[in-house]
Amino acid sequence: MKNCLLAFYSRTGYTRRVAEQLAKRLDCDICDIRERHPRSGWSGYLRSGFEVLTGRLPALQEHRYDPSGYALVVVGTPVWIGQAASPVRAFLAHHPLREARLAVFCTYGGDGAEKALDMLRGFAGKDPVARLALTDGEIDSGATARKVEAFADTVRAALPR
Repeated sequence: MKNCLLAFYSRTGYTRRVAEQLAKRLDCDICDIRERHPRSGWSGYLRSGFEVLTGRLPALQEHRYDPSGYALVVVGTPVWIGQAASPVRAFLAHHPLREARLAVFCTYGGDGAEKALDMLRGFAGKDPVARLALTDGEIDSGATARKVEAFADTVRAALPR
């Protein structure tokens, strides 16, 4: 097992694209947070908003990763209505990080990135060693390499030697 886990959720693919870039740079295990019930189309979009507004957490599929067994966990989320996505909140609610350090990133189309990253800090119960927010426009234009590399450098520096 590696000493770093990257856990992320992506509905539209933006967060996945950043997660894959980071996983290559960090040489870490990667956990794609998946739900038991698909979230596609308009009904999925509406369910996303409903869960954010009500605080409900969706049921997640099982996975083989225990975040508490890693030295550092990177958590990635899209921003939904200015908040962290409900599947990511469910992941953190069901998988305490215990002694693992935390790094967080988000992708967003509008606003609310800082609030969403603060929420991840609150749900994990610890201050992140690194934070990254990327707009969908930056991701589409390919203008993320410098920010992703700087974030990865900070995460690597926080890993035990």
